[in-house]
Amino acid sequence: MATIGLGKGSYIRPYRRVRMRAFPEDSSQTFIVGDPIAMSTDSDEGNYIKIAAADPTTDRNFVGFAAKAATGVKGTMIDVWLATGDAEFVAHVCDAAAADIALDNDYIDTEYGLIADSTYLIWRVDISETTAKLVRVLELLDAHGDTNGRVVFHAIAPERLYHD
Repeated sequence: MATIGLGKGSYIRPYRRVRMRAFPEDSSQTFIVGDPIAMSTDSDEGNYIKIAAADPTTDRNFVGFAAKAATGVKGTMIDVWLATGDAEFVAHVCDAAAADIALDNDYIDTEYGLIADSTYLIWRVDISETTAKLVRVLELLDAHGDTNGRVVFHAIAPERLYHD
């Protein structure tokens, strides 16, 4: 079993069948590449994007993952990797405390949440989150038993939930 190194470059990234689209940034945003992105809920600003809530859930406003860091300037166009039903992404796993854990084959075909890892400034698949489910693990990218291992997942996207 190996321990996979983590760093700021270990952010959520596209893997297969991912499309990209640009959206205008909401005001005062500070998200970075790989952060989950949602549509703004401010009145009359439903086309602006912002970082998702700390414990994101499957909701109509979830868009995907930032492909570009925020500028902090409202209206700046930001590329987003879309969380469509066929898009697949890669992320490291952890538990609710963002603690390092080992990969397990039992994660495959199970739904989990996402959590911000404040140590590395990345988001990871939170295998202890079984209430606010946002992703479904499709396969292990690293070996069973690897600590800080990566999984391939797809978002439980609004497109799949609501068929729009």
